[in-house]
Amino acid sequence: MIRVFQCEDSLTGIMTGVYMAWDSHLGHQNVRLETACDQNMELFCEYVQVEPDLLRAEKVIKTVRTRLGEEAYEMMAYASACPHAGKADAIYRMIVLGLHLPDGKNISGMLTQPDVRLVFELKRKVWHIAHRYMGFVRFRELENGVLLSEIDAEADILALIAPHFSDRLPLENWLIYDRRRKKAAVHRAGGGHILLEEVDEEFMDRLRVSAEDDCYDALWKSFHRSIGIESRSNKQLQMHMLPMKFRSFMNEFQDRKI
Repeated sequence: MIRVFQCEDSLTGIMTGVYMAWDSHLGHQNVRLETACDQNMELFCEYVQVEPDLLRAEKVIKTVRTRLGEEAYEMMAYASACPHAGKADAIYRMIVLGLHLPDGKNISGMLTQPDVRLVFELKRKVWHIAHRYMGFVRFRELENGVLLSEIDAEADILALIAPHFSDRLPLENWLIYDRRRKKAAVHRAGGGHILLEEVDEEFMDRLRVSAEDDCYDALWKSFHRSIGIESRSNKQLQMHMLPMKFRSFMNEFQDRKI
């Protein structure tokens, strides 16, 4: 009978699942990892719910970084943010394979292995999503001076893009809110950033945009119109370079209030 470890859909949750699967001593062929969102249960399987455990996850991460290298760890961290049903088990199999190699740091280049290839492809997909949001994120100023941005990304990229904006806006108080996952990255001026889970939607609805920010929005839109050349308008190219899914959270395309 296969024992299926169902873990939280996060890097901490998946790494905790890796720890539990390895520690079960059932044999790697007799265990499987799934994220909790995978609801398709199978016959002749024993399902075990795995609660995320930071200490256990950190032990696995330390082993991965030491034995398999930073490149392999980065692949797994990015892949864990991608919404894919097979990612948890692929990460587990990649770790198992890497730990059995004479030099585990070679694992990141073994793309002929299906699990390694899947982790690599998921990492590349998430990197592409995160890179685009680094360019498309827009901030609005709240009445208290805090800069607020909202995103609705397909992948859980908040932890991946937050360091970029910490470097870009080190002296500002800002908040990036992920509507889909109800998470937020919060940065304090002159300090670092933290990630908050289960942010109340009602709290976000109470936020208001300052009058000064409305003026800047109007100036930006006026500038956008003034530099446009009607005869050279190319809507198809615009849609390719800036898809509609990004525009709902970009100030220059909206008249909404947050």
